[in-house]
Amino acid sequence: MFHHCPIDVLKAHTAMGSIFHWVTAVHILTFLQMPHLITGQFKIIPPQNPVIAIIGEVAVLPCNLTTQINPETITVQWILSRPSEKIDVSTYDGPNNEERQDERYRDRTLFFQTEFQAGNVSLNLKNVIVSDKGKYTCSVSLGTWYDEVVVELDVTARGGETSIFMEDYADQGIGLTCRSEGWFPEPQVLWLDSKGQNRPEKPTTSNTKTSVGIYNIESAINIEPGSDNEVSCKIINSILNTASESRVLISDVFFPTTSPWMVAFLVILFLSIALIAAVGYKLKSKYFFVCFFNKY
Repeated sequence: MFHHCPIDVLKAHTAMGSIFHWVTAVHILTFLQMPHLITGQFKIIPPQNPVIAIIGEVAVLPCNLTTQINPETITVQWILSRPSEKIDVSTYDGPNNEERQDERYRDRTLFFQTEFQAGNVSLNLKNVIVSDKGKYTCSVSLGTWYDEVVVELDVTARGGETSIFMEDYADQGIGLTCRSEGWFPEPQVLWLDSKGQNRPEKPTTSNTKTSVGIYNIESAINIEPGSDNEVSCKIINSILNTASESRVLISDVFFPTTSPWMVAFLVILFLSIALIAAVGYKLKSKYFFVCFFNKY
């Protein structure tokens, strides 16, 4: 004996099956689209300008996400790219709760882990050295999502105070030397007059590179009599757009001279000294002769 289902019940069953298949399809499509949704939701904010770091000091390589994240699921890797190699500077592996550093950066890099949740995965670099200069890639992995950004690091040294020394006399002029230490990159050296213009004399400059890659500066110039007696030595750092400057004012009395009056004075002085010496010698001889005969 067969039982027949009412037509309304069959229609309702068919409708429920259709709804189930539709919902299942929507879930599958949503799951397939998740990587794209995540990619659109998370993004690294690119830096606007290169980072300028002072040698021996601390620099921060910026890398920030546009939204909050779960630190336990994120992997951050900082890589320095060079023509001959790629250095895995520092890596934070959230799933394994591990942080790794290249030996050359041992104890010099640090993540701001307390700020990971806010999306700050920047790298703190301590005791900056010349070889740190270069392009760093900050790559971030979060599940199926991945993004990276390049941060350029430029390094420099401010340089020490500039000093001018009078070394010697050169012909009728005076030799001056300008010295300063601790510059990077190799700076520009200018010799200026009282109006701040380049002096006409041709300086000789030698920059000595130290074992740590910074430069010690020595520049020499000869100042002729009759020229502008105000002399300035200016050393310029092109990255920081700063300068160290020393200025001296040379009095005319410091310049040697060979004027006729000076020559005549020296001749007369020499003859007078010779005459006095001759008279003194004769008087001494006569006194010795008289004493000798009186004795006997």
